[in-house]
Amino acid sequence: MKFATRAGSSLAVLAATVAAPLAPADYSSDVNAPLVLAATANDDVQPKIVAAPSDGHYISYLTGAGYDVALARLDRNGKSAWTGPTIVNDRALSSTVDYGCASDGVNAYLAYATTAGALQCTAVSPTGAILWTTVTSAAAGNVPAQVTVASDGFVWVAAIEGSGTRVQRLDPATGAASFATPVQLAETGASQFIADIEPSLGGAVIVSCVRYATFTGPKILRAHRVEPNGTRPWAANGVSVFTTGSLQFGNFPPFIGDGAGGGYFAWYGTGPLQSYVQRVSATGALLYGTNGVAVTTSTAGAERTDPSMLLGSDGRLYVTFTQHTPNTTIYGIFAQCFAKGVAQWGPTGAVVEPLGGTYSRGWGRMLRAGSGVAVSYNDAINAVQDNLKCAMLDAAGAVSSRFDIALNGGSKYRYVAADAVDGGSVLVWQGGSTGASDVWASRINDDGTIGPPPAGVFGDLNGDGVVSAPDIAIMLSQWGGPGSADLVPNGVVDAQDIAALLSAWTI
Repeated sequence: MKFATRAGSSLAVLAATVAAPLAPADYSSDVNAPLVLAATANDDVQPKIVAAPSDGHYISYLTGAGYDVALARLDRNGKSAWTGPTIVNDRALSSTVDYGCASDGVNAYLAYATTAGALQCTAVSPTGAILWTTVTSAAAGNVPAQVTVASDGFVWVAAIEGSGTRVQRLDPATGAASFATPVQLAETGASQFIADIEPSLGGAVIVSCVRYATFTGPKILRAHRVEPNGTRPWAANGVSVFTTGSLQFGNFPPFIGDGAGGGYFAWYGTGPLQSYVQRVSATGALLYGTNGVAVTTSTAGAERTDPSMLLGSDGRLYVTFTQHTPNTTIYGIFAQCFAKGVAQWGPTGAVVEPLGGTYSRGWGRMLRAGSGVAVSYNDAINAVQDNLKCAMLDAAGAVSSRFDIALNGGSKYRYVAADAVDGGSVLVWQGGSTGASDVWASRINDDGTIGPPPAGVFGDLNGDGVVSAPDIAIMLSQWGGPGSADLVPNGVVDAQDIAALLSAWTI
């Protein structure tokens, strides 16, 4: 049975917002002092980042003694838009699994397991208020979950249940479930566990699952398309993204939309440790062969793992990966570019950070940088000190500039990234030097600097360099809702924003 509830009482709102406040700081330009998002006495872990109104971001993480689900909102400059994070669910768990965070550009949606083992989805408004919570499974257990927003605005939740994955569709306004019984992605004699879920065309979604017949047997990716009415037009057991080789145990790789209703998939296989990409069309066709395309033509003499991908503004797919010489401390960061499945940066890819002896290198993440791309990566000089670096790449894959992002003391890992206003990117991670893990963030600008975006002209909503009548027109068109005219960020365009715009009037 599914339940939908609204947190409408003053007690519920109070409980939802009680948490340690965030510092009212901007994104830092000091590599030794990145922005601290969460630093409590307990572990603050597993951050995720999605778009928020007015070019800002929602950032979720797990915190507290029971790994509570928390959500923060930052404006475009990195300043907290709330007095403190919203505690979406107060839990009493002793361990963590993956959870989901998505947004429609206005509200945030989180899918997670509760202390009692129920699987829930919660909607949070731009002001930090909990709008609704829907239980999609009353007894799923402490299992991983993912969430996305479809092209028609409906919210989809997918989570492990038993040996399969269950999928539910929710009304974004009320949280009401579309299906009396969740859609089941299951296979006789095998397990299919959720890896990711992304929107397709016409309100449909694509769900990827890790499939295996035995615990120690090979593990592959299967992709399923689910329509708004719950039907599944692809193969009953899903489309095999690849058929040869196996994912490493415990690896549940994400995928991204291809802009045409299909998806790009990147993963690394074992035996050999090599990274691959695949494109699955909106109709379920494999566009890069039955086993995808490797990031390099050779699989000998090196391990190539942990791929991260980005669909560039030029329509090409960019992938970065860690390269390691087996049984050594020689690591490097490389990248490859694909156009219609054909590698553009040579048989071995582009060199982002040359192979060299170090304690470790990895966690490479593709970032958008203006109309181009950049790669952030972790350079560990010893077991307790990670340095976060970035390289800007030109169209040919050559490094045009290199700079530091964070050199503060301690470990840094579990990186997630999102596009930011003015062609930049925001990178979030967890780490720390002693004791509990904290959550940090940095903004990478398209000119190779870190810190807030270029100032621009406050109140210039149409980008013509002045604050004038056209900006008033834009503000009035957004009145009463969220939008770029929310100059005094409270989640709604109102009288405060009119006053702020008039104070900046130039014509």
